[in-house]
Amino acid sequence: MRDDHASFLDGGNDMAKIQIIAAMTMDGFLPKADENLMQWVMNDAKGFPYWHEHSIYRLMPHYPLLDLLAEKHSDNNQSDTYIAEISDKDSIELLRGLSRYNLIDEMVIYILPIIAGKGTPMFDDLTPSRWSVHKTTLFSNGITRIIYRNSCILQ
Repeated sequence: MRDDHASFLDGGNDMAKIQIIAAMTMDGFLPKADENLMQWVMNDAKGFPYWHEHSIYRLMPHYPLLDLLAEKHSDNNQSDTYIAEISDKDSIELLRGLSRYNLIDEMVIYILPIIAGKGTPMFDDLTPSRWSVHKTTLFSNGITRIIYRNSCILQ
């Protein structure tokens, strides 16, 4: 089961890991909270609950980013995993702040097979960066989970 999920469970890193977990529509918007497929992501053992169970800390909107930067590079936190769940406008601001300081190591994105046409865009105003696909999983309900790893910042 360990190999079936994200790399944050792997050892050997020299600093804490920051991971984003999010769900979005095929056209890049946050899904509505009452959407049936979003309910699956929020409640199913293969959705967000898995990541909550396997993380050490949960980042919330308004978390002091300077404190997080110091904690991330502390020798005391080598195997710690911080997760930030992106599901509303406040958490989008957290995503932007983490992106601005290149603090995100991994993104776990659940893509819902829905075209919203409008809403809160997931990736507006993020710092340009390059990501590599670590793993993809297709679920029977049509949701695809893609785990991306941060490759570098684009200048």
